[in-house]
Amino acid sequence: MKDKTNSAIHVFCIITLVLCILWAVFETFSFLGLLTGWGGISEKANWSDNNSLKIVFFIIYFCSTTVLIGMCLKVIINTLKGVREHIAFPQNNVKPLFWLAAASFVYMLCWVNQPLLHKDCFVFRFAGANFILPFLLLFFAFMYKVAADAVEENNLTI
Repeated sequence: MKDKTNSAIHVFCIITLVLCILWAVFETFSFLGLLTGWGGISEKANWSDNNSLKIVFFIIYFCSTTVLIGMCLKVIINTLKGVREHIAFPQNNVKPLFWLAAASFVYMLCWVNQPLLHKDCFVFRFAGANFILPFLLLFFAFMYKVAADAVEENNLTI
């Protein structure tokens, strides 16, 4: 890999790492706000009606957010390690990218339906982004797998 490309990937990964950490902090305050009304980022959820459905929804939303942020951080860290070893497409990013696509579907579904926590009625809805973003991430994961396999095969060729 050229030094210019190597340094550009490194800088982009560092910026993305910082943004992921800020996202995690923002989501933590958001979830605290949903539970307690503390933090000022989001209002407290209405737990008076449909309690069990809202609790299950909140747990799924929290877990999908945690997995999504965790997979983003894992991909970034693996990419930084790959850049250090001069590997353009580290093979250990393939599985986290597929998990990222799955978690993004659940996260987007929960994010669009977050108002359910504040209302008395429990009406679930879908949006186009629920399918488009995870599909694009899945497509990217498959393309990344092909590229990682090609790089690995190329490294084995004399």
